Amino acid sequence: MSSLNIKKWKSNKNIKLLFKIFKKDNEETRFIGGCIRDLIIKKKENYDVDLATTLKPNEIIKILKKKKIKIIKSGFSHGTVIAILNKEKFEITTLRKDIKTDGRHAKVKFTKDWITDSNRRDFTINAMSCDFNGNLYDYHVGVKDLKEGRIKFIGDPKKRIKEDFLRILRYFRFYAYYGKKNIEKPQINIFNNLSSNLKKLSSERVYSEFKQILLSDNLYKVIKLMENSGVLKYIIFNNNNVEKIKSLNKLNKINYLIDFSTRLAILLNKKNVSRVSKNLKLSKTENIKIKKIIQLHKDFNLKDFEKNKIKYIYYHGHEICVSLLIYNFAKFPVNSKVTTYLKIISSIKNLKIPKGRKIINIGIIKIAEYFIKNVKPLIKKFNKTIQVPPDKSCSIRALIFASICIGKTEIKNLLTSKDVLDSVRALQKLGVKITRSNLSLLNIEKT
Repeated sequence: MSSLNIKKWKSNKNIKLLFKIFKKDNEETRFIGGCIRDLIIKKKENYDVDLATTLKPNEIIKILKKKKIKIIKSGFSHGTVIAILNKEKFEITTLRKDIKTDGRHAKVKFTKDWITDSNRRDFTINAMSCDFNGNLYDYHVGVKDLKEGRIKFIGDPKKRIKEDFLRILRYFRFYAYYGKKNIEKPQINIFNNLSSNLKKLSSERVYSEFKQILLSDNLYKVIKLMENSGVLKYIIFNNNNVEKIKSLNKLNKINYLIDFSTRLAILLNKKNVSRVSKNLKLSKTENIKIKKIIQLHKDFNLKDFEKNKIKYIYYHGHEICVSLLIYNFAKFPVNSKVTTYLKIISSIKNLKIPKGRKIINIGIIKIAEYFIKNVKPLIKKFNKTIQVPPDKSCSIRALIFASICIGKTEIKNLLTSKDVLDSVRALQKLGVKITRSNLSLLNIEKT
C-alpha cells in the first residue's frame, strides 16, 4: 500500500479534532477527493480538505453539536454535512451507494463499504482516499491516471453520464486542471450524443462547473474541446469568440487578475449576453460588469488610457480598468504587445487616486483644456446656452464655469463659491485670463 506525506494536515488543530471526535469502534474517517489529488501532484499549497466517513449524517451532527461546532446542512439528504472550525470549512460525507438515478438527482443508501462508495464516484482520480496515518487507498488506479493526465470514468462512460448529466461538464472541468492526454474520439462521440441533456440541469449546477472551467489556466484548449464535442452550445449558444480566448495564454503572468466576468465578456458574442445571463443565472454584479466592459470598449483608446489613467480609474475603478485593458488585448491580439499591456496593468494596480480638492482641480483642468479648444462650436450664441457633449463624464458646474470664463455665457445660480475658487485657480494655471466682468456674470450662492 502506498503512503502520502500528510504532515501538514496532521499538524492542523481543526483536522486533528475532527478525526479525534469521529474515532469510534467499527467506524472510519478518511481524507477524500480533491485534497488527495492536489497533494499527489503538488498542485497547490492550500487545500480544501474533504472527509469521508462510515458515520451516518445524524451521528455526525450529534458529535459536532456536542462539541459546539458550527454546522451547515445544505447537502444533508445526500449525506453531506459542512463543519466550520475557526472559519475553516470541512465537507464531511457519509459513504453511500446510488439506489436510483434520473440524470439529475440520485437516491442514495448509506454504507460502510469503502469500495462500494468508490464505485459510485465518477472518475478514477476522484475516488482516492487516505487515512490519518497517510495510507493511500486507490481502488481504481487513479494515481496512475492522475500522473499521466488521463480523465477516466469508473465503469461505462455512457452509463455513468446518464446517471447524472452534469458529469459531462465535470469531465471538462477535471480535464482543465489535470488533463494531458488527448480525448479519444469514442469519448467525444458520447458527449456529442448526450450533451443536449445539459438543458435538463439546473442553472446553478451548470454555472458552478462552467465558472471553474473558465477560471482554469488551460481555458482555450478546454473551451475548444467543448465546442468540438457539441457541449459548449448548450451553455453559451453559438457564434461566440472562442479564438479570442487563446490570446489570454500570453497574459499568464497576470492570470489571477482575469476574473470570471472578464473571461466571459471576451468569450461571448454580444448578441448572446442576455441569453447566457439567463441560462446561467448570472448575478447582478456579474451582469453589470460584463455589460460595462463591452459598453466602455466601444470608444476605448489605449493611447488615451495611458495619458489619462487617473481619470479612467477615478470614474470606473481599478478593477474595471484592468478588465477593460485585458478585453482590449484579447480583441486585437495581432496588434497587441504583451509587454505594453503588462506594463500598463502593473502601473495602475497600486496607483493612488487623489481625493477631495486634488481630484476637483485635476478634473477642472482637464475640462478647461477641452473647452479652451472646443468652446466656440458648443455655445449657441443666439440664446447664450451651453450644449454639453453627452459623451463626456465630467462636472457640469465646472464645464459651465470654464465656458463662462472663456465665452462669457451668462449662467446664474449654478455655482457655489467653492466651485468658483477651485475653477479660478485651475484655469489661471492654464493661462486663462479671469476678469471681474467674468465673475460678475455669476450669482454665487453662499456656502
